[in-house]
Amino acid sequence: MPRATFPHAITEATLRAAVADAATARAAHDAVRRIADEVVADPRIAGALKPVPPFESQTLRGVAVAAGAPLLVALGRLAGVEIAEGEAAIVASTLVSLIGAAYAWRGRATTTRPLA
Repeated sequence: MPRATFPHAITEATLRAAVADAATARAAHDAVRRIADEVVADPRIAGALKPVPPFESQTLRGVAVAAGAPLLVALGRLAGVEIAEGEAAIVASTLVSLIGAAYAWRGRATTTRPLA
């Protein structure tokens, strides 16, 4: 079986250069990793990286309010509650839903932390 030929022979000089390049790249990687660890540990930044529990999220609370208002009216009607029967209940439900949606929008627009 014939031996494979390589266009560039591996010499002591090319091996030294390759190892030196790899060591330099590793040292640079380690230095960048140390800097990244320092940045993440900085107390001015660390709090912004901590995930928000779902019930502390403005977005999720706003969605719950927006979705909950019409559901309460519907459940009130099913239960026979008089207040839920009139047009005023629909108007109030719509206003509460719009307020909840605006609150959710604001929460989404101002978020700086991921959701847990």
